[in-house]
Amino acid sequence: MAKEPENLSILLVEDNEDDVLVASRAFREFKVITEVQVARDGQEALDMLGAAGRHAGKKPFRPALILLDITLPLMDGITLLKRLKGDQALRGIPVLMLTTSSRHEDIVRSYENGAASYITKPASLEEFLELARRLEMYWTTVSKLPV
Repeated sequence: MAKEPENLSILLVEDNEDDVLVASRAFREFKVITEVQVARDGQEALDMLGAAGRHAGKKPFRPALILLDITLPLMDGITLLKRLKGDQALRGIPVLMLTTSSRHEDIVRSYENGAASYITKPASLEEFLELARRLEMYWTTVSKLPV
């Protein structure tokens, strides 16, 4: 008998409002993805994960996955990735780079700094829905998460 997939919580680190809306809509289509929190920049992501700054006094958010854009205000995605992978409490969370960049240097730097995957953002809602479906399937039925 197949085991039911685990629930997935996701931290989406994205500053583009259109991309946030498309991603949020796509993830709402799936019942396994139960929570999507959004950080608009790298510092806000760290604050959410560590219950610091504006998130002080709240419970630290521990997502199953982090979807991370490269181009962000205040702290770019590669810098945030380095910080996440350098933190004992956070390094086990898989980070998937989700960005418009297809530059070879960005791909190499992402993997060198611990990214679990590098995905170029889909151009349409339909393509994003398909990506979300595949992410959900992979991370709940194929791969095992540390949470």
